[in-house]
Amino acid sequence: MAKSVAEVIGDIEVEKITGPSDAQALKIGSFWQDQGVVVHFLRRFGCRLCRGYAQELYQIVPTLEASGWRVVAIGIEKLGLEDFQAGGWWNGELYIDNGKSALKALDVKQVGIITAIKDIIMNKDVGEAAKKTKDVPGNFKGDGRQLGATFVFAKGGETLFDHRQKNFGDHPSNVSILRACGIDESTVKQSLVDPSPAVQCDTDASAPASS
Repeated sequence: MAKSVAEVIGDIEVEKITGPSDAQALKIGSFWQDQGVVVHFLRRFGCRLCRGYAQELYQIVPTLEASGWRVVAIGIEKLGLEDFQAGGWWNGELYIDNGKSALKALDVKQVGIITAIKDIIMNKDVGEAAKKTKDVPGNFKGDGRQLGATFVFAKGGETLFDHRQKNFGDHPSNVSILRACGIDESTVKQSLVDPSPAVQCDTDASAPASS
C-alpha cells in the first residue's frame, strides 16, 4: 500500500525562520499534530510569480486561522530570503527545507530548460500568473527549475488537498483551499478569494535561474 503524503514527509525536519515554536528545527509532521494545516512549498524567493502567489494566499490566512487552521510556508533554500521578507510577500509562519528533502521525497518535478522556455512563452497558466504579478519585482537568484506544491492536511495528517505544480504559473485558487478546509468561500470577500488579473506583461522574472 502506498504511503500517504504525511507518512512520506512527516519526519523531515525544516528550519524555522518565523513561527511560534522555540525550536529551530521542527518535523513537518508537527504542523498537523494538533490542528489542520495548509502547507505551501514555495519555489523560489526571488520569483515574482511565487511572491505574488504567496501574497495572494496570505489574504485568506486570517479566515483560515479564525476557523482553526494553521498555515505555513516552506522555502527550499535561504537564497533570496532577506529580500523576500523585506518585501512583505509573506507575513506568516515560514520555514526552510534545506536540500529540498520533502519535494524530492514527493517526487515534485523539476522543469528542464527547454520546457521552461516553452512554458514562459506559450503556457496559459504562466501567462495569467504574469498578468496578476505585473507590479511585483523579482530576480533570477536561486533554483529556478524546481516546482512547488500546496497541501491541506487534517489534524493527524490525512491529506485533504494535494496540488503539485505542473508549471511555474500553476497555483491553486484560494477558493479550492477554502473548500478543502470546509470553509464557505461566500463568507469571504470575493476580491480576497480570486483577485482579478492585471494587464499583460512580460514573464522574465519567472524564468529559471541557475540552480
